[in-house]
Amino acid sequence: MTALTPSPAPPRMRTALGSEPKPRIWALLSDHAGDNAQALALAEAIGLPFETKTLRYTWLKRLPRNNARVSLLSIDRASREQLAPPWPQLIIMVGPRSQPVGRYVKRLSGGRTKLVLIGRPRARPDAFDLIFDTRQYLLPDAANIRVLPLAMSRRRDPVRPTEEERAWLDSLPRPHLLLMIGGPIRYWDVSPDHVVAVVSKLLERARQAGGSVIVTGSPRTPPTVLRRVSEELAVATNARVAPGMARFEALIDDADELFPPGDSVSMISESVITGKPVGIVPVRQTLWGRIVLGPESRMKWTPLRDLRRFWTYLREQRLAGSIDEPIACKICSPVVTGAERVRELLQASD
Repeated sequence: MTALTPSPAPPRMRTALGSEPKPRIWALLSDHAGDNAQALALAEAIGLPFETKTLRYTWLKRLPRNNARVSLLSIDRASREQLAPPWPQLIIMVGPRSQPVGRYVKRLSGGRTKLVLIGRPRARPDAFDLIFDTRQYLLPDAANIRVLPLAMSRRRDPVRPTEEERAWLDSLPRPHLLLMIGGPIRYWDVSPDHVVAVVSKLLERARQAGGSVIVTGSPRTPPTVLRRVSEELAVATNARVAPGMARFEALIDDADELFPPGDSVSMISESVITGKPVGIVPVRQTLWGRIVLGPESRMKWTPLRDLRRFWTYLREQRLAGSIDEPIACKICSPVVTGAERVRELLQASD
């Protein structure tokens, strides 16, 4: 099983004397790799000095409406000790848990610190200076909200495969069809039977093209699913589960067609940004998901997170297709647009 490995960050900016300038930006990190990747992607793309603050949360994060507060209550003492003056000009936050922390620092700074949020706000949108999100949520129409076509990514230049990776990849005939397996999330599930059915369709597609299917998991993929897929591929001569030494980036750069799971906005975004043919692998609603989210007609007005909005947008804009008809497109990485908006925000506040 392989996992996403972030690209290396660019060199930090330095002064004329070669000394490191004081950071102007804080990126709040957590134990969520996907959130961290987005925060770092934006911080790096802005091109100004920044530093990271890794926050550790306590059980108090589960208090009702905690994410709408202005408080440090939900982080531990070591995390609080990191948050000290001089206060930054800007804080980058991702997801709900860091929002009370960023807003608290802004209060301590006398309101001078600007707040940039990636994700749905848990407080009034005007509590933040700039908000980025994708179409999985319904967001209000506000001047400080930017709806992005894809999630922010650290992807830059293709990675060079190691000798071991190259030898393994070259052992499989082309074209290479890369199937990415996600994992259960709220309202959506990943079952072994469903994944095996997808594998069977891709095996037939690869057979007709004379190519191969490569399967890789993610940190959320249940071991039972990967075991079942491995058993299914045991007799296939043109398919393999990627070994642990194969990096996600090397696999995605090598592939000729990409099939990311519908439960992962980040994997879909990583795939589309490559410009290669992409077919989104459908995932199934849980019983609770069918009850809460309901039919697709309800997604036009419910405020809950509904991945179907994201999939529908990508299909309508011809940014991604299906297993049967993958679509290739050329699109500017959304982190470039996001970084431009943040630099404008900073310039306006100088």
